[in-house]
Amino acid sequence: MTRSQESRETVAAVAVSVISRRFGAIQALDSVDFDLQPGEIHALVGENGAGKSTLAKIIAGSIRADSGSMRLFGEPYHPGSRQDGAAAGVAHVRQQLSLVRGLTVAQNLQLGRPDAPALFDAGGAKAEVERWCDELGLNVPAERFVDEMPLAVRQQAEILIAVAWGARLLILDEPSSALGPLETDALIALCHRLRSEGTPIIYISHRLPELAELADRLTVLRHGKVLVSGADVREADLREVATLMVGDVALLDVTRPVIEQGPTRLAVTGLSVRSTHEVGLHDFEFEVAGGEILGVVGVAGNGQEVLAKVLTGQIKPANGQVLVDGVDVAGSARRAIDAGVAHIHEDRATGLAAALSVGDNATARRIGDGAFTRIGMRLPARIAAHARALAERFHVRPPDPAARASSLSGGNQQKLMAARELERDPTVLVAHGPTKGLDPEAAKTMRDRCFAAAQSGGAVVVISADLDEVADLANRVIVLNAGRATDEFPIEQMNSERLGAAMAGLTTASSESAGG
Repeated sequence: MTRSQESRETVAAVAVSVISRRFGAIQALDSVDFDLQPGEIHALVGENGAGKSTLAKIIAGSIRADSGSMRLFGEPYHPGSRQDGAAAGVAHVRQQLSLVRGLTVAQNLQLGRPDAPALFDAGGAKAEVERWCDELGLNVPAERFVDEMPLAVRQQAEILIAVAWGARLLILDEPSSALGPLETDALIALCHRLRSEGTPIIYISHRLPELAELADRLTVLRHGKVLVSGADVREADLREVATLMVGDVALLDVTRPVIEQGPTRLAVTGLSVRSTHEVGLHDFEFEVAGGEILGVVGVAGNGQEVLAKVLTGQIKPANGQVLVDGVDVAGSARRAIDAGVAHIHEDRATGLAAALSVGDNATARRIGDGAFTRIGMRLPARIAAHARALAERFHVRPPDPAARASSLSGGNQQKLMAARELERDPTVLVAHGPTKGLDPEAAKTMRDRCFAAAQSGGAVVVISADLDEVADLANRVIVLNAGRATDEFPIEQMNSERLGAAMAGLTTASSESAGG
């Protein structure tokens, strides 16, 4: 793979020269050169911890480089903060989405805006959101609170606000990791539209197949160094790119183990959850046996997040039960934890306390555990030793118990959350987008851990927008639409036609009658 020799007469949108950045003992970036040209989408790929997000944050102004220089549209560029970057026209849509959850989209549009008026104009902000929705082909509710929206819609809102703020350059960090095929197609179309209108994009992703359709060039990072610089995607061998990222890609093939199923471990009966702000659940029922993996799929915002919360005791249903080995855990997170329910959250910002240390996050499920406290006092040395051992076991980098969780890369935050939830064999594992934001090697390891939970006799529920992930893992699939199960079938019967009908709200019976 060689860099494209196409001549470029225009000034680079951003040019990074010999940028380096160290975090303690970790050399996150080592003399990195990178350029983004006007009118292009440049993919930035690499394993978890390769330095992609660090480079993005430096370009956006969130952190400073230790050495090196940057130019933005030909001018020297040295932002001291994310606000400086935004004022210069650089917008960074991060893995951990940054909109304020207790505010509406319209309020977020004005919050922190470089040219925001002194007084908030609710009507004007609403009209502006709606105008940008029309222009960009989005469906973002202006007056809805951010924390009431599905992750995919929150992401659209971030992009809309970035464009509304006058972004001259857009950085998208793992934007498709929580999206299904329909939402991913819409995202690709939006990126192409923004590019055609003059907004160059840095696109960070682990989903290599979509890059062939999306990007113009790609750069590969590994261990903070550039392995491939600005290769033409049309000429790139993506399997070779994967090999550069993780080594032997043959090791990434998923092999489903033969797992003997036992008695029912999870039984959901007559479950209804009412919500005035998001899709609830309606008369939902299913069982999962020990050793079985159930996949739950659907278009984003059709009750998936509510399902994950009610299965793990975080919200109380209006009706019904969630029985774990016969114990009703509905409405009590404490009972769910005591019953052995583990939860890998879709949103790492919820699943981790980012401001706390790796050690505190690693032991969060075991507050009050005699192994880590004595007469009500925490035992820091034991907490640190336990966290360090977990980090090594689950390949969290760096394995530093004292490091803030927020200092880890997105993929390593995901691994830290999994380490905490899976350190003991769970009775029930609720995994919502378990491989979200993980590189191919880490994603395979996460799938293997889901298999291991089933092999140990646990019931596993995988809620995911990634249909390949569900196809790799699940024995059986339930399709959600508007909080109801519209279809259920063994994994061997999963196909695009059946999924499409069920995701559109057609039950098996109604789709058969429509076809007849």
